[in-house]
Amino acid sequence: MLSLTETSFLHLVRPMTDQGLPMPMDAAPHHALVAAAINAIGQPDFPAVLAQLCETVSGYGSTFIAAHFTDHSPVELFDTIGDEHIGATVPPYVESAYLLDPYHELFRNGIDDAVVPLSECAPDDFTASEYYRTFYAGTGLFDETGIIVRFDAESALIISLGDRKPDFSLTPVGRRALEALLPVIGALCRRHWPRLEPQTTAGQGRLGHQLEKSFERFGTSFLSERESEIARLVLKGHSSKSIARLLGNSPETVKVHRKRIYAKLNIASQGELFSMFLDALSRTPPNADRDPLTYLTRDVVSRPDC
Repeated sequence: MLSLTETSFLHLVRPMTDQGLPMPMDAAPHHALVAAAINAIGQPDFPAVLAQLCETVSGYGSTFIAAHFTDHSPVELFDTIGDEHIGATVPPYVESAYLLDPYHELFRNGIDDAVVPLSECAPDDFTASEYYRTFYAGTGLFDETGIIVRFDAESALIISLGDRKPDFSLTPVGRRALEALLPVIGALCRRHWPRLEPQTTAGQGRLGHQLEKSFERFGTSFLSERESEIARLVLKGHSSKSIARLLGNSPETVKVHRKRIYAKLNIASQGELFSMFLDALSRTPPNADRDPLTYLTRDVVSRPDC
């Protein structure tokens, strides 16, 4: 017999039909998984049970759970990613690619608990960005939804649900089920991980605040303040129209800025800007307090009017 707490959890996650009515109990097989997740709290297999619950409810086939911090790079807690994709997914993400990740951006902006499909948080030029081509495409994902569980101002858990079938798409029913499950996921995670702290989780990497600061300083020695801001938005996958909306400028003004950026940095495309960013970041020493571009040996031209 289920306890009162378990019964309350099961009531919360009972999904709804397209007509807005509760599904019959026999059409909600994930109830047993909720109970299993409750029983697994504090046990090593909790992340695996949580992943199975999320995948069963949503229909996704892959899970990546990471702790995100304001002063440390993300720490992977669990994944069900296959061997053929793990190398292209996890190491580059926790090393530096997370800086351009739309979900990390949501965390940095203070989002509370939420279920957010990638299509709703990615910049408009995301699939045409070098970040997408260089990193994201290598993950093999065709569809992704993030579940954000906020712990405090400095930390959050992000459960990334994805699928590698080209024809997969999260259904309205699947999304509603995830949203109904969100309070339960949050309660489960906060009970299993009372606090998220980098030093108490397994993982390595340079301190995230150093990378964040390096990203914020990128281009500031060679570009104007506005140009540096635009360069960072370009790296994240925003188009000129999107940047114009964010900054309150016209797209034509943003295009002029982009041309000046490319000219000052001796590059000709977004791809070269992305390569320059990765190269500069890899050469920036720990505890650096300068623009990463100053550590490049290649010729970067500084203009006196920047």
